[in-house]
Amino acid sequence: MTPRRRASTLLLAAAAVSGLATMTACAPEPSGESPDRVAAVTFPSPSVTAAAPQRSSAPLRIVTLGDSLMAGSGLERDEAWPQLLAQRDDVSVTNLACGGMGFVVSGECGTSYAGFSPAIAALQPELILVQSSSNDFWQDADDIRTDTNDTVNQLRDAAPDARIVGLSTIWNDDPAVPDDTATTSDALRDAVDSVGGTFIDIGQPLVGHPEWMQDDDVHPTARGERAIEQTVFSALEDAGVLS
Repeated sequence: MTPRRRASTLLLAAAAVSGLATMTACAPEPSGESPDRVAAVTFPSPSVTAAAPQRSSAPLRIVTLGDSLMAGSGLERDEAWPQLLAQRDDVSVTNLACGGMGFVVSGECGTSYAGFSPAIAALQPELILVQSSSNDFWQDADDIRTDTNDTVNQLRDAAPDARIVGLSTIWNDDPAVPDDTATTSDALRDAVDSVGGTFIDIGQPLVGHPEWMQDDDVHPTARGERAIEQTVFSALEDAGVLS
């Protein structure tokens, strides 16, 4: 997001495979290029939070894949909403989030979402939470649909036993939510449906709360991240994904 439009510069914090400091994966070029062309991607240290160890049952292993709202850009790492989710019982979370990327556009990690498929293949999570991003706003609608579908299929191939849950695009506090939000969300809905996953429209938890935005007028504060986590958790519970 850019100020007032706030879409094209959403950040994401990158994470990789638990236990690996760095790894290299091959990522597709942005939409319109041949799928045979690949780019090297280096992933920084993983962002992993585990459930309380005293519980007898193994925690549900979750990987989150998304943009700067998921990464908690401008905040401490443990203030990002996936880390807040990981503080709840019975889950562990590896947060694969990287600045500026979406299904179409490449971000600070030098790749779109598709470049994280090898990391997900190594992790073999039980649940993948992937969120459509406003970083893809102003991209061609056909490219958004194609790249979203291709990426979700790659996630399915990477972790065939994982449940894939798609989350709708989050806008900022501005009540005038752009039409692009529906374009990116609908593309993910169709892609996730095609692989037997679950799509959840989580609404707009930041709208109407300018006090939940950082000074850059782009990224949420720690309070805004908490609002996102509470909304996501409730939506996952209502959908029967978490109990």
